[in-house]
Amino acid sequence: MNALITIENCKNCGQHVENHNFCPNCGAKKITNRITPKHLISEFIERFFNLDNSFIRTFIHLFTKPEEVIGGYINGLRKRYIHAFGYFAISATIMGFYSFVVKGRLGDLMTNPLNSSLSMEQIETQNSIVDFIFQYQTLLNFLLIPILALLSRIVFLNYKKYNLTEHLVIYLYAYSHIISLMAIIVLPFIFFSYNLTTITLIQFSGYIIYVAFVLKRLYSINLKKILLKTLLFIILGGVSYIILILIAFLIMLLIGVVEPPFT
Repeated sequence: MNALITIENCKNCGQHVENHNFCPNCGAKKITNRITPKHLISEFIERFFNLDNSFIRTFIHLFTKPEEVIGGYINGLRKRYIHAFGYFAISATIMGFYSFVVKGRLGDLMTNPLNSSLSMEQIETQNSIVDFIFQYQTLLNFLLIPILALLSRIVFLNYKKYNLTEHLVIYLYAYSHIISLMAIIVLPFIFFSYNLTTITLIQFSGYIIYVAFVLKRLYSINLKKILLKTLLFIILGGVSYIILILIAFLIMLLIGVVEPPFT
């Protein structure tokens, strides 16, 4: 069952590799072991938790020195940290698992009398919206990043340090990082608390504080300036949120996810 596989040619480029451990043409490692549970676990650990592949380094430094991770990527640093889209992909995986775990519980919280006084029809509409959000969560998060980048660029319009595309990179890292972290932090609250408002407040506060911290470090500005920029960002974000909710609701009406409120 665990016998070695005979490999004569590289599976990636076709180069003869019978007497080599690595392909002399493309550098790929010659894999001769069959896949086993032990092999899968060790490969997972190597890819995501090995310091050599920089996951832990990226995760820690996005707390301690985000300007080095994000600013480094923008300025051409590619090997020391996980690249921006790779970090988003890891975040999407974490959020997918989070959604799977909490989906039913969130539905219970939303219909709890402590959090809602909606009618049965309104609860059904609300549940349909939640199902839609969970189903397309990765896509929605990915579409949200350019919106956050645009709002951020408008807020920092008087600073020329980073353009719109570079703000996109900032949020691929910062937003991916904080939504994954907050998902882990609020998980116990979701299962041991009935107060949905508190959970939402914790998440929202975490998002705002961390993004403000990242932008402060990247732009090297003082506390007063970042507080004013954050306030402006919240105002613009609130208006954008209302517009996006209306657009999303219209789309869900058109595709039949929810019923018209007045029929």
